[in-house]
Amino acid sequence: MKRWPAHAVAKLAAGTRRAAYVCSKAAQAFLRGATGCERVFRSGSARAAAGVRTGLSIAVVLSGGAAGACARPPEPVRDLDLPRYYGDRAGVTIDAARFAAHQAAKKRFVHFVRSVAAEADRAWSAARPQDRDSSARCAVDWLDAWAAGGAYLGASAAKQAEYQRNWDAAGLALAFLKVRAAASPERRARISAWLRALAARARADLVQPGRKRNNHYYWLGLTHAAVAMAAEDPAAWAVAEEIYGAALEAIRPDGTLPLELERGSRALHYHLLAASPLVMTAELAAARGEDWYAKKGGALHRLTRLALRGAADPAWFEAQVGVAQARPVARQAGWARLYLKRFPDTTAPSDVKRGHRLLGGDVDLLQRALRRTFDPPSDRSGAP
Repeated sequence: MKRWPAHAVAKLAAGTRRAAYVCSKAAQAFLRGATGCERVFRSGSARAAAGVRTGLSIAVVLSGGAAGACARPPEPVRDLDLPRYYGDRAGVTIDAARFAAHQAAKKRFVHFVRSVAAEADRAWSAARPQDRDSSARCAVDWLDAWAAGGAYLGASAAKQAEYQRNWDAAGLALAFLKVRAAASPERRARISAWLRALAARARADLVQPGRKRNNHYYWLGLTHAAVAMAAEDPAAWAVAEEIYGAALEAIRPDGTLPLELERGSRALHYHLLAASPLVMTAELAAARGEDWYAKKGGALHRLTRLALRGAADPAWFEAQVGVAQARPVARQAGWARLYLKRFPDTTAPSDVKRGHRLLGGDVDLLQRALRRTFDPPSDRSGAP
């Protein structure tokens, strides 16, 4: 999390009307969407005085004082009312109005997962030990609040809601891997039980008769792999291995996945989306000393290298499906970084980023956390 510049803190403490603007804009940007500042500075002396007190307390927080900088977790959301945003049955053409409605409906979930991932990252990257500890506790606070409230475990309005539950479960479990050492035994047990429940619910959704075993199924594998490691659940690991094996069986000799190739102008997008959870699952297995990249004759390499070449130049995909590929191509940033670190001779785009909320945040920091957990002597620096 970024620190406020000194002039912003000074204006907050002064309690001026200009401070209202600073508070509204900066607090939401840097305090993970906290909305309390929006209600502080209004006309009237009582509210101005309250504004001074709020500004001073925030100034203490941001200057490294005794108070913690963790925003209050949002209320847990149990039901997922997320509409489908494609305008056609094949899932190729995005309907603009539906997509806007979908984006608005999922904001609460995006905010929650992104905030937890950001704090989990800061638990490993902050310069000061007290800041690392504070962020680790903050991530645990947020996870525990939603675990206690049974978030995501209510009704699902559509398949898109089921997909969101599965994706978010993977991201939250990976983020928890970074900070679980900061959780008390009681909290760790509650969060672990909740993650297991999310994985079980996602599996019940996605393995129903008639459901396609496509990229969503592979994300289910990552969810189970992450939950297996974060919640110490051997049964979930067995599910992850079963799904991973099925995914490798689906990869053709040329690296394509038949179900994703059917997606027309979004075929490349969905090959990348399919590679993402498979590479991340292989990386989790590597942390356990297991080489899943070598399974099925290295089938994952065929998919991953084809998808990354396509991200750099989609011409091959366009020739295969007969239509131009949609731009920009979403790559679920981060997973490719881990693959390229392990296999640097791979052709790939030059703008590979460090992470994504659905991958638990920064993947380099996740790798460090995994080394710390499964190979304790190898890296004890910057840990919560």
